[in-house]
Amino acid sequence: MGMDVYGVNPIIRIGTQEPSRPKDLHKAGDDVMKKYFEQVQEFEDKNAGVYFRNNCWWWRPLADFMIAHCDWLTQEQQEHLHDNSGFEFSEHEAVTIADTLQKMVDAGTAKAREEENKKEMAVAEEWNKCINAQQGELEKEAKKETGDDKLVPYDYPEPFKKKWDDLQKQTDRKAHYPFAEANIKEFICFLRECGGFKVC
Repeated sequence: MGMDVYGVNPIIRIGTQEPSRPKDLHKAGDDVMKKYFEQVQEFEDKNAGVYFRNNCWWWRPLADFMIAHCDWLTQEQQEHLHDNSGFEFSEHEAVTIADTLQKMVDAGTAKAREEENKKEMAVAEEWNKCINAQQGELEKEAKKETGDDKLVPYDYPEPFKKKWDDLQKQTDRKAHYPFAEANIKEFICFLRECGGFKVC
């Protein structure tokens, strides 16, 4: 799952044309499907404002960074940066976000956030290793108690299920959310050419 961010009125380079999607694409065969997606990728590479995608792990830190530095965003806009509702931002808003993010790149703020994020992820990963080790021991105990080698956590009997859930709640999600200056730069390129965007 991720965020599909589409340009509302993107700049299209002369000599490029969006490929037509074959009918019944998934029944057309692997070669036809592969060729079509290669053509789509080539079109999007040449026209940066058409489409920007981050999976949810990459998008959330990017959205948070925008919210932190674009203090003019309304509460509604901030909320819609974190959902797939198709909420639209105007061309003026897109360019203003791009200008703000570029200032953060030029000032070194984006790079500093990347380094800080790496440290946060490393700490979270170490913490999660401990959680995973405890869950591993709990799994052995549950399987030994039930005699079921195929037992999964969802089906653990009590008190194993509660212990598993309690450990799961202690997992540090920061381990899964990367942030990179390069991703910001790519998004800036999209923003400058999208003619406004919607988050889907």
